[in-house]
Amino acid sequence: MDEVLFRSSQRLENFQVQLSLAASQSKDILHQYSEQSKSAIIQAWNSSHTTQLKSHVNELWNYIVKLGLKLREELWCRLDPQALYYNLVKVFWKKWTKRDVCFLSAGFICGSIVGVIFALSIKKKGSVIRYMQAVQCVNYLGTESAMVVENAQAPDVCSENDVIVTVKAASVHVIDAEICSGYGKTLRKILQRIYNKRSKYALPVTLGRDCTGIITDAGSNVKRLEVGDEVWLTVPFWYEGTLSQSVIVPEFRIGRKPKNIGFEGACSLPYAGTLALSALREIETTQENAQDKKFLVLGGCTPVGCVLIQVLKHWKAHVTTTSTKRAMPVVKALGADEVIIFPEPVKTDGKSILSLELPQECLNAFQKELELKERFDFIIVTKNCALTTKKLEDFCNGKMVSTVPKQRYSDNCGFLGALVIRGYIYLKSLFEKVSGIAFNDFDEGHMCFVTLDELADLVENGSLQTVVDKVFQPQDIEIALNHIQSYDSIGSTVITFR
Repeated sequence: MDEVLFRSSQRLENFQVQLSLAASQSKDILHQYSEQSKSAIIQAWNSSHTTQLKSHVNELWNYIVKLGLKLREELWCRLDPQALYYNLVKVFWKKWTKRDVCFLSAGFICGSIVGVIFALSIKKKGSVIRYMQAVQCVNYLGTESAMVVENAQAPDVCSENDVIVTVKAASVHVIDAEICSGYGKTLRKILQRIYNKRSKYALPVTLGRDCTGIITDAGSNVKRLEVGDEVWLTVPFWYEGTLSQSVIVPEFRIGRKPKNIGFEGACSLPYAGTLALSALREIETTQENAQDKKFLVLGGCTPVGCVLIQVLKHWKAHVTTTSTKRAMPVVKALGADEVIIFPEPVKTDGKSILSLELPQECLNAFQKELELKERFDFIIVTKNCALTTKKLEDFCNGKMVSTVPKQRYSDNCGFLGALVIRGYIYLKSLFEKVSGIAFNDFDEGHMCFVTLDELADLVENGSLQTVVDKVFQPQDIEIALNHIQSYDSIGSTVITFR
């Protein structure tokens, strides 16, 4: 033990000696470099070039000082109060002749006319504000706060990467009803102020997440699209809505509309279709690996469910879906292999709304029917179900994904929470500008022309059909919002502006 301690102390002493030598050498090197730097600086300062530069700077400074003194003397002579007073007295207190009065009057009139003409010629023409019809949410009190306004400001200035589209038709979605109740209000206010400079106020909010129309103007950097193209587009929940006569949208969110369908039918696909394809990407399902896989689509009669059934059957997957009795023939026609009738609440005053509670015995019967099926490889939820996520996972071997608008905790975060979120989003936007990397944190990554073109290919080759339940006029927006939430709804509900 003593020998070990002795050797350890000896090694420690050797280490201390090496450290002291290294420190001494470092000090000598630093001193040497500092002396060399000092001598180099002194040599440069005393060089002939530096001396010549200093003389030029000194001459320039002396010239500026002399010029300033001369200018001050000249101004003092011109603005001398006594000289000004003498000249004024000489002009105005002399005896005026008729000739002097005529010349003075003519000069005053001519000068006034020339001044007015010059002012009118350089006056900037104020931008003409155009108004349009739009469907907007004026407060967050539910679907009754949605109304048609005739004085919404129409887009007129098209920036270099934007496109102005005259809207022919737009679809209504459950998320529009959620927006009328305040969904995403905090994030919308922050994101629009940072990313969308045109929006200055939190309310009113233009509803609509997709539309079809014709391009009427395009920015200088827009190369993929042209004026006159028939297009369809979709935007995330925080962006300006599409339920208006005209919209301005970035080019990357717009795709060419399939030629074999009309405007009303086509507008049923952009938002629902991008959500459907995004859900399939999330569970890593493609045409190559979907064959013979078993899928459960909860809500086969929703806009997203109608797209999912058709795409999965095109990919030769086995599709089981839930549906109402009224929608059962439709989902069967779309290709569903098995249909489970989802229980409905008892209608009240001719309406059956999603918010009504289902009887417990109906839920138990629905759950037992699921238990009789083999476990599914994937479950995709397109409609709120009374069964919890944990219960649904008992019927799934693989992943489960939902396209239902997820809860936004930022809507109830308070002033301090909103301030923190604003700071985070602002810093993230700065990083995106510097790095050129887009994070797509707010449901917008899949809403682009790439996904829209993929949908267009499916439509044009006959693999995807449109499902439109009802078409309304803009003034019927409250009826349309209530219908899309009801159990009677099948596919998409459309608002036409034609």
